[in-house]
Amino acid sequence: MTENDGLTAIQVPAGPLATNAWVIVEQAGQTAFIVDAPPESLDAIGQALTEFNARPVMLILTHTHWDHIGDAEAIRTAYGIPLAVHALDRWRLDDPSDSPVPIAPAQVDRELVDGDVLELGNWQCTVLHTPGHSPGQISLYFADNGILVGGDTLFPNGYGRTDIPGASEEQTVETIRRLLELPDEVKVLNGHGDATTIGRERPWMRHVAETGQLLG
Repeated sequence: MTENDGLTAIQVPAGPLATNAWVIVEQAGQTAFIVDAPPESLDAIGQALTEFNARPVMLILTHTHWDHIGDAEAIRTAYGIPLAVHALDRWRLDDPSDSPVPIAPAQVDRELVDGDVLELGNWQCTVLHTPGHSPGQISLYFADNGILVGGDTLFPNGYGRTDIPGASEEQTVETIRRLLELPDEVKVLNGHGDATTIGRERPWMRHVAETGQLLG
């Protein structure tokens, strides 16, 4: 769990790859964003919402690889909330039949673009288009709270895979250059494993940005 200046972020790992969903709770009004929807995450997300007496208002997908969307439609319908995703990743929600686990198609209620501002109670986040691992991957930047919810954009000592269909090494380099503009203290909530900070990752990120070459 992460608490930063009015927000509480609850990590909910689920599914075969222990993919993180994040429940981002605005403490004053107890409203919440659910970010990502791994397989078998519905019940655990519900427990987190109950524990913090929070009411979800939107499900946001950082990207639509199967391990991030397994329970998307179940969460959307269980809470009656809109599902938002970048247009370039929407297609997998329309037809997830090539996934290694059974996944129901999910209805998209809002297509996000770079620069969109989403309101969560007294706070807001900016949608950053951070492609590389997937063409429509996004990150949510809560600038006033020092939090970046990045999905598979950035990990401790690395980034999302670029050796899979739709991934791009060139876009990953450009995304890393963009993230270097964020302050050191920004906490990065990842799609797998532990959180990190921009400052902790800055040395290798700077090397990638300067050379244009990803880590070997």
